[in-house]
Formats: sequence, C-alpha cells, structure tokens
Amino acid sequence: METITSFYTWKGLFYLFIFLLALYGIIKVLITLIENSARKNLASKKFIFWLRNSLFFYTPLAVIVFILGFISINYITHSILVVIISVFGFQYIKNYLSGIIFKSNPIVNKGAQIRSKNIEGEIKRLMHLGMTVNTETGEQYINYTAIEKNGFTVNSNNKSNLRQTMYLSSPYSKETILDILFDNPILNFDEKPSLKEGIQEEFILKYTLESGATQEDLMAFLISQNIQPNLTHKVN
Repeated sequence: METITSFYTWKGLFYLFIFLLALYGIIKVLITLIENSARKNLASKKFIFWLRNSLFFYTPLAVIVFILGFISINYITHSILVVIISVFGFQYIKNYLSGIIFKSNPIVNKGAQIRSKNIEGEIKRLMHLGMTVNTETGEQYINYTAIEKNGFTVNSNNKSNLRQTMYLSSPYSKETILDILFDNPILNFDEKPSLKEGIQEEFILKYTLESGATQEDLMAFLISQNIQPNLTHKVN
C-alpha cells in the first residue's frame, strides 16, 4: 500500500517521466537495429513498418499516461488545470494529432511532391505542428489541420517512382511469391508491395520501385524466378 501511495507524488511522477522517455529511446534504437540487420523478407518488413508507426503514436499515448499521473497527485486541482490548458491549446493539440496521422502515411516523407488546395511543391521539412513546402514562389508553411481539411495527393517522392501495378502468372502460391519479392532490393519496402489474387489464376501486384530501379529490372527478376509478369491482365 505504501508503494502504491508513493507513486501518487511528484517523485513518482518524475520516475514515470524517466520511464516513458527511456522506453521511447529503446523503441527508437530497436527500430534502427532491426532496419540495419533484418533480412528483406515479409515478416521483418511488416514488423519494421509496425514499429515505425508505433513510434508516431507513442508520444501522444505517453503524454496521456503522464497527464493521468499528474492528475493522480491532486485530482481536483490538477484536473481543472488540465482542462484549462486543453481548452486554450485545443487548436495546437488538434493540429499535432492531425500531423501524427499525416506522417504515419507511408507515401509521405521529406522530398515528396505534394498537392493540396492553393499549394503544390516538394516537402522540405516535416515538423510537429506543420511542414514547409518548396513551391514555385518559395517556401511556404502549412499546418496539418489545413492538410486534413483540404485533402492532398502525392505525385512522387525522392525515394521511389509512383505506385504501379503489374499482373503475375506463376505456379507458386501467394506466400511463395511474396517471399521471392522480399528477397530482392528492387522494391521500395517503405511502401510495401501488396499482392492480391485476381481473375484467371493471375495475381495483382501493386508496388513501388527503389530509386534508380526500372520496371524492366523487376520484370527480368520475376522471369528469372519462373514468374511471368504482364502489364495488362489476361483477356480471353
């Protein structure tokens, strides 16, 4: 009981802050280590993708846990203080949360060519409350709430070409084809490929190439693996 009571103190809140900060650092180091050592297979790529997104959402969750610890010290006074801060900071909080959702999109990154209402250009910086875009008239700042309200499209980015579609014919199963795809460096795994069963024993592959790779490179690789690529689906 004494241990539980000691948590609802300023000292306990300090220890909670250190724990949350340390956990953030551990997740970040873990992502770096896995990215540097993991093989390019389906399981590891899915795990890395999940870890990257978990880091985006970790900060607001950690803040909520910290606020709950803060409130637990003095329920009435601290709850009123949190409500007041939330009211005055609502627009900033909403903008920050919109930014988390925006940045967790796998096609959004520094260098992406983005188009939204009254703005078009290359993303130069992604910050906590907004981003700067290099347009024909110079750099412009736009907050994430405006992007969410107006919508956006991404034409291309500095890491890869546009998302493309290819139709595959093969005696292999879907799982085997995915394993073959994840064993080569041609595809951009930041925008992980998807493979779905189509009609007439075809598979529909949606993919993004690494910078410098060509569609011909991918087709040659597939043919060498006994997978027949087609740019259009079969028609009887």
